[in-house]
Amino acid sequence: MGKRELTLEEQFLKDGDRSAHWNSVDVHEPVMKALGLEGALTAEEDENLLQTLPPSGEAPKVMRRMETRTGRRQKRIPVKGWAAAVLALVLLGGGYTQFSGKLQQGAEAQSSGEVRQGAGAQYKVLPYQPLPATASGGTLIEKAKEPLKPYILSAEPGADDEANRKENIFYNEKYSKGAALMKELLLPGQYATYVIGREDREEEGSMNMYRPPMLFKDYTAYKTSVEAHNAPILEQPAYLPEGYALDEAIINPSFLKVPDVQELEGGSSKDLGDHFKLTWRVEKAENIAYPYSSLVYKKGEVQVRISASRVDDNQYPADPLSWSEKTKMENIEINGKQAVFSDDSDNKELDLGYKYKLVWSDPDAKVIYHVIAGQENTELTKDELIGIAASMMK
Repeated sequence: MGKRELTLEEQFLKDGDRSAHWNSVDVHEPVMKALGLEGALTAEEDENLLQTLPPSGEAPKVMRRMETRTGRRQKRIPVKGWAAAVLALVLLGGGYTQFSGKLQQGAEAQSSGEVRQGAGAQYKVLPYQPLPATASGGTLIEKAKEPLKPYILSAEPGADDEANRKENIFYNEKYSKGAALMKELLLPGQYATYVIGREDREEEGSMNMYRPPMLFKDYTAYKTSVEAHNAPILEQPAYLPEGYALDEAIINPSFLKVPDVQELEGGSSKDLGDHFKLTWRVEKAENIAYPYSSLVYKKGEVQVRISASRVDDNQYPADPLSWSEKTKMENIEINGKQAVFSDDSDNKELDLGYKYKLVWSDPDAKVIYHVIAGQENTELTKDELIGIAASMMK
C-alpha cells in the first residue's frame, strides 16, 4: 500500500509512537472496551497472560494480551477497530506494549531485547513443573517433598526436657569454642575438617568443616578469583532497580570428600576443657572445590542476593526448593527460557529466607542460578525480581 492510500490514523501509527514525552497512564479498561474484549478472557487464559515488566515500581501494567477465546467461538479483532483503539491510547498519552504487528490466536508478543536499566522485559506465567538442571535431564530443580512448618511445643517442658536443654546449651558452648579456635589455629587460605568429642563418654564426636567464604567488595577482584579457583561466575545484572549497588561478592569452598571421624584420630588436637577435645585435619588443595558464588546488592538495609552453583547428574534433586503451605509456585518463561518462581509473601509464621525467589539453570554448563529477595524489609516487587533475572539470562 502506498503512503497516499493510508488513512490519517493508519499513517500516524506507521510513522511511530509520538507519545514518549507524555506521562504514562493506565488506560487498560477503555482500550479493552474499545476492542470489545472486556471480561472476555477465560480463566485459563487469564492465568497465562503475557505480561510486561516495568523498569521500576512506577510503571503500570497497561495492556493484556490482545487475543482471546470464549468457549468454542473465537472473537476476531477488526484491523480498523484495533488501530483506532491504539490511536486513542496514543492520544491519551498512554504507554503500551508493542506487539509484532500480526495478531493471531495463541501468538506471543516478542521480547524487546536484553533488559537494561530503564527497559522492560516480557514474560509468560505457566503452571509449576520441575525443570532439568543438566543437559541429560537426569536431575531436576523441583519442590522439596514436604513443606517446612513452624516448630510448635506440644506441651510444657518437664524435668527431663529442662535437663536436655541445659546439656544442649553446654554442648553448643563447646562447639562455638572449637570453631573459634579453628580460626585462630589455621593460616589464611587453609581449610580443615574437625571433630569435637567427649573423652569421658562412649559417643561419636560431631564432624564439622572449617571453610570460611572468600569475601570481596570489588567486582573485578571477585571475577579474578573466580577464574583462579574455577568457580561459577556471575556477570553483574544489566538491570537493577534504582538505588541498588554491589555490597559484597562471595565464593564458597567445598570439600570433594569428607573424612570419617576415625580418619581424624591421632591428628592435631587441643583440649577444650570438661573432657571435650578438638581434633582436626588441614585439607589438601586437591580436595577443595569452589562450586558456589554469589553477589549481594543492597539499597540501605534491603538486599537482593544472586547466586550460581554447580551441579552434576548424580546430585538428585539438583535443587530441592524449600516451601511452606502458603508458598505459591509457578513457572516463568522469558525469551523461551523457563524458571521456577516462588512467592512466600503470605507466610507470616516462618522465614524460609525469601519473600520471592526465581531459580533457573544453564543445563549445558550444569549451573543453577538463584535471584532472591529476603522475607524481611524487602521492597522489591515480583516484576523487579524477574527483571533482574531476565537481564542475566543467556
